Amino acid sequence: MTILYVIRHGQSQANAKGILQGSQIDTPLTSKGKKQAEDVGVQLKQQKINFDLVYASPLLRAAQTAAIIAPKLTTVFDNRLKEFDYGSWDGELEKTIWQKFPDCFDLRHNLLPGTAEVNHGENFAQVTFRLQQLFAELVEHYPTKKILIASHGFTIKLMLNAVLGINRLSSLNEPTNAGLTKIELTPQTQTVYYFNRDLTTAN
Repeated sequence: MTILYVIRHGQSQANAKGILQGSQIDTPLTSKGKKQAEDVGVQLKQQKINFDLVYASPLLRAAQTAAIIAPKLTTVFDNRLKEFDYGSWDGELEKTIWQKFPDCFDLRHNLLPGTAEVNHGENFAQVTFRLQQLFAELVEHYPTKKILIASHGFTIKLMLNAVLGINRLSSLNEPTNAGLTKIELTPQTQTVYYFNRDLTTAN
């Protein structure tokens, strides 16, 4: 069984400013974000969870999170773990986007499908497919390994879509900063063991 511990990066500078941060935006962690990652690392050590491998998005906020949690392991950077590309919205204030394009979000500000026609970014199916490919490769090459994966909020939602085939992705909120998700993979099965577990103490 391949076991994935999927961490959303800690709070970034863009997160703290309320900026919509997709694959085009690359800001570092805040001091709070670093503390969140440190908390997760401590909790995982206390639970005696050791990793064989580390995979991460090459974006700085995810790379920093991986390095803090597993400083002794070399990180494999994989572009498929980058954040969803919000197209022309990337880098705008979230509140501004919600006000300008209310039909693209639900009442909880979850992104609805079909927005690629508006912002010329990615669509859900594109990212889901590349994540399915990544999972298949990990199962084939590392059938008995525990792998830390550092990625991003909307990409992690799409990981669950890759595993569960969620028809209404807006019914699932993004994981919080440093929220931990566990996914177990075999050649025949894909199982979400838990989602968005909070191991942090940072306020």
